[in-house]
Amino acid sequence: MKKFKIPLLYLLSFALSILPVAIYFFLNRERYFVTLPERVKLTTGLVCLGVIVLLKVMGKLKMPSRAVLFGLVFILCYLMESVLNDMLVFSFLALVGEIMDMICQVFVKRAKEEKATEKMAQATTAEITKILNGRV
Repeated sequence: MKKFKIPLLYLLSFALSILPVAIYFFLNRERYFVTLPERVKLTTGLVCLGVIVLLKVMGKLKMPSRAVLFGLVFILCYLMESVLNDMLVFSFLALVGEIMDMICQVFVKRAKEEKATEKMAQATTAEITKILNGRV
């Protein structure tokens, strides 16, 4: 279980950061998916936003110019027009998620430090055992 502690903490951290927004969106989904064209636009916008967030998390998102950035923002705003009315709520919930993520990152950092300390202690113990066995 110790082997999976840090990856599980990272997963928990990510889940906590998006959970408030996802819950609010899920509870109000019938407001956003009113007609078939709205469903298609919003689904396309959410997929595009998901890809952008994934690329940003992986560190692969590079914007060549501000024109591309503003074009992307325009397209996303057009596709997610039905959600823009609740942007104030979404931004607040994203802030709440980010605060929960920051709290979780404290535990991730602590787990990493414990793992490094444990590795160092094992290496030190092995060296001392080798020295003592050589002298005895």
